Amino acid sequence: MVEQIGNSGENESQVIVFAGSGIGKTVAAVGIAIRTISAGGKVIFVYFAGPEHPTLGEIKSATAFGGNWRTIGIKSEAKEPSYLDDFTESVDTVEEAINIAQTIWSSECDLLVLDNITHHVACGSVDITRIIDIIDSRAPRTSIVLTGVFAPDLLIDRADVVTNFCNTKQPGDNDSEYMMGD
Repeated sequence: MVEQIGNSGENESQVIVFAGSGIGKTVAAVGIAIRTISAGGKVIFVYFAGPEHPTLGEIKSATAFGGNWRTIGIKSEAKEPSYLDDFTESVDTVEEAINIAQTIWSSECDLLVLDNITHHVACGSVDITRIIDIIDSRAPRTSIVLTGVFAPDLLIDRADVVTNFCNTKQPGDNDSEYMMGD
Protein backbone atom coordinates (compact mmCIF):
# COMPACT_ATOMS: atom_id res chain seq x y z
CA MET A 1 0.00 0.00 0.00
CA VAL A 2 3.04 2.28 0.23
CA GLU A 3 3.25 4.37 -2.89
CA GLN A 4 6.41 3.45 -4.72
CA ILE A 5 9.11 6.05 -4.47
CA GLY A 6 10.20 6.53 -8.05
CA ASN A 7 8.69 6.96 -11.46
CA SER A 8 6.58 3.87 -12.01
CA GLY A 9 3.77 4.92 -9.66
CA GLU A 10 2.90 1.29 -8.90
CA ASN A 11 2.09 0.19 -5.37
CA GLU A 12 4.81 -2.29 -4.50
CA SER A 13 6.23 -3.26 -1.17
CA GLN A 14 9.58 -1.75 -0.35
CA VAL A 15 12.28 -1.79 2.28
CA ILE A 16 13.16 1.78 3.24
CA VAL A 17 16.05 2.75 5.52
CA PHE A 18 16.33 6.17 7.15
CA ALA A 19 19.74 6.47 8.82
CA GLY A 20 22.25 9.08 9.91
CA SER A 21 22.99 11.50 12.71
CA GLY A 22 20.50 14.18 11.66
CA ILE A 23 17.01 14.62 13.00
CA GLY A 24 13.90 13.70 11.00
CA LYS A 25 14.12 9.93 10.55
CA THR A 26 11.05 9.15 12.66
CA VAL A 27 9.17 12.10 11.19
CA ALA A 28 9.86 10.77 7.68
CA ALA A 29 8.55 7.35 8.76
CA VAL A 30 5.44 9.03 10.18
CA GLY A 31 4.91 10.74 6.82
CA ILE A 32 4.99 7.39 5.02
CA ALA A 33 2.60 6.00 7.64
CA ILE A 34 0.13 8.82 6.99
CA ARG A 35 0.36 8.23 3.22
CA THR A 36 -0.26 4.52 3.77
CA ILE A 37 -3.33 5.13 5.91
CA SER A 38 -4.62 7.75 3.48
CA ALA A 39 -4.47 5.11 0.74
CA GLY A 40 -6.55 2.72 2.91
CA GLY A 41 -3.68 0.74 4.40
CA LYS A 42 -2.81 -0.37 7.92
CA VAL A 43 0.34 0.59 9.84
CA ILE A 44 2.17 -1.01 12.74
CA PHE A 45 4.77 1.36 14.22
CA VAL A 46 7.16 -0.24 16.74
CA TYR A 47 9.32 2.08 18.86
CA PHE A 48 12.59 0.38 19.83
CA ALA A 49 13.76 3.22 22.07
CA GLY A 50 12.15 5.11 24.90
CA PRO A 51 12.54 8.88 24.64
CA GLU A 52 13.75 11.09 27.45
CA HIS A 53 10.24 12.55 27.80
CA PRO A 54 7.14 10.38 27.73
CA THR A 55 5.06 12.52 25.37
CA LEU A 56 5.56 11.91 21.66
CA GLY A 57 3.45 13.93 19.23
CA GLU A 58 3.38 11.14 16.67
CA ILE A 59 2.02 8.68 19.24
CA LYS A 60 -0.80 11.04 20.15
CA SER A 61 -1.56 11.88 16.52
CA ALA A 62 -1.73 8.17 15.61
CA THR A 63 -4.91 7.89 17.69
CA ALA A 64 -6.66 10.07 15.09
CA PHE A 65 -6.33 7.19 12.63
CA GLY A 66 -8.12 4.70 14.85
CA GLY A 67 -7.37 1.03 14.36
CA ASN A 68 -5.46 1.61 11.11
CA TRP A 69 -2.34 2.76 13.02
CA ARG A 70 -1.11 0.64 15.92
CA THR A 71 1.74 1.98 18.03
CA ILE A 72 3.81 -0.47 20.04
CA GLY A 73 6.22 0.38 22.82
CA ILE A 74 8.75 -1.86 24.53
CA LYS A 75 8.61 -1.95 28.33
CA SER A 76 12.31 -2.73 28.78
CA GLU A 77 13.21 0.39 26.73
CA ALA A 78 10.84 2.83 28.46
CA LYS A 79 12.73 5.39 30.49
CA GLU A 80 9.67 5.93 32.66
CA PRO A 81 6.38 4.00 32.92
CA SER A 82 4.20 6.86 31.67
CA TYR A 83 6.00 6.61 28.32
CA LEU A 84 3.78 3.65 27.39
CA ASP A 85 0.43 5.23 28.38
CA ASP A 86 -0.48 6.49 24.91
CA PHE A 87 0.67 3.43 22.95
CA THR A 88 -1.90 1.08 21.44
CA GLU A 89 -0.05 -1.83 23.05
CA SER A 90 3.32 -2.80 24.48
CA VAL A 91 5.59 -5.82 24.69
CA ASP A 92 8.09 -6.68 27.40
CA THR A 93 11.43 -6.87 25.57
CA VAL A 94 13.21 -6.11 22.32
CA GLU A 95 13.52 -9.85 21.67
CA GLU A 96 9.76 -10.27 22.03
CA ALA A 97 9.17 -7.39 19.60
CA ILE A 98 11.53 -8.94 17.03
CA ASN A 99 9.81 -12.33 17.35
CA ILE A 100 6.33 -10.85 16.93
CA ALA A 101 7.47 -8.63 14.05
CA GLN A 102 8.73 -11.67 12.19
CA THR A 103 5.81 -14.00 12.92
CA ILE A 104 2.75 -11.75 13.09
CA TRP A 105 3.15 -8.02 12.49
CA SER A 106 4.95 -8.35 9.16
CA SER A 107 1.86 -10.03 7.70
CA GLU A 108 -0.87 -7.98 9.43
CA CYS A 109 -0.17 -4.59 7.88
CA ASP A 110 0.75 -2.71 4.75
CA LEU A 111 3.55 -0.81 6.51
CA LEU A 112 5.72 -2.03 9.38
CA VAL A 113 7.98 0.63 10.91
CA LEU A 114 10.83 -0.52 13.15
CA ASP A 115 11.83 2.84 14.59
CA ASN A 116 15.38 3.07 15.95
CA ILE A 117 16.00 -0.64 15.37
CA THR A 118 19.47 -0.05 13.98
CA HIS A 119 20.64 1.06 17.43
CA HIS A 120 20.03 -2.49 18.65
CA VAL A 121 21.90 -3.90 15.68
CA ALA A 122 24.85 -1.58 16.35
CA CYS A 123 25.08 -2.48 20.04
CA GLY A 124 24.67 -6.19 19.36
CA SER A 125 21.36 -6.80 21.12
CA VAL A 126 19.75 -7.72 17.77
CA ASP A 127 21.58 -9.69 15.10
CA ILE A 128 21.24 -8.22 11.61
CA THR A 129 20.16 -11.63 10.31
CA ARG A 130 16.99 -11.30 12.42
CA ILE A 131 16.14 -8.08 10.59
CA ILE A 132 16.85 -9.71 7.23
CA ASP A 133 14.56 -12.59 8.27
CA ILE A 134 11.76 -10.08 8.97
CA ILE A 135 12.30 -8.52 5.55
CA ASP A 136 12.29 -11.92 3.84
CA SER A 137 9.27 -13.30 5.70
CA ARG A 138 6.98 -10.27 5.32
CA ALA A 139 3.76 -10.49 3.34
CA PRO A 140 4.20 -9.47 -0.31
CA ARG A 141 2.16 -6.28 0.20
CA THR A 142 4.03 -5.20 3.36
CA SER A 143 6.62 -2.45 3.17
CA ILE A 144 9.11 -1.99 5.98
CA VAL A 145 10.75 1.21 7.21
CA LEU A 146 13.81 0.86 9.44
CA THR A 147 15.30 3.88 11.22
CA GLY A 148 18.33 4.69 13.32
CA VAL A 149 21.70 6.37 13.26
CA PHE A 150 23.57 3.28 12.06
CA ALA A 151 22.78 1.31 8.90
CA PRO A 152 24.90 -1.79 8.28
CA ASP A 153 25.98 -2.57 4.72
CA LEU A 154 23.90 -5.77 4.65
CA LEU A 155 20.76 -3.74 5.38
CA ILE A 156 21.68 -1.06 2.85
CA ASP A 157 22.19 -3.77 0.22
CA ARG A 158 18.73 -5.27 0.94
CA ALA A 159 16.89 -1.93 0.96
CA ASP A 160 15.07 -0.43 -2.00
CA VAL A 161 15.47 3.12 -0.68
CA VAL A 162 18.17 4.43 1.68
CA THR A 163 18.24 8.03 2.89
CA ASN A 164 21.02 9.42 5.03
CA PHE A 165 19.97 12.22 7.36
CA CYS A 166 22.93 14.45 8.15
CA ASN A 167 23.17 17.08 10.81
CA THR A 168 24.00 20.38 9.16
CA LYS A 169 22.55 22.62 11.86
CA GLN A 170 20.25 21.90 14.77
CA PRO A 171 19.10 23.93 17.76
CA GLY A 172 21.70 23.79 20.48
CA ASP A 173 24.65 23.34 18.11
CA ASN A 174 25.65 26.93 18.74
CA ASP A 175 22.94 28.88 20.49
CA SER A 176 24.49 32.23 19.57
CA GLU A 177 23.71 31.53 15.91
CA TYR A 178 20.01 31.61 16.75
CA MET A 179 20.05 34.98 18.46
CA MET A 180 18.50 37.94 16.70
CA GLY A 181 20.74 40.93 16.22
CA ASP A 182 23.36 42.55 14.03
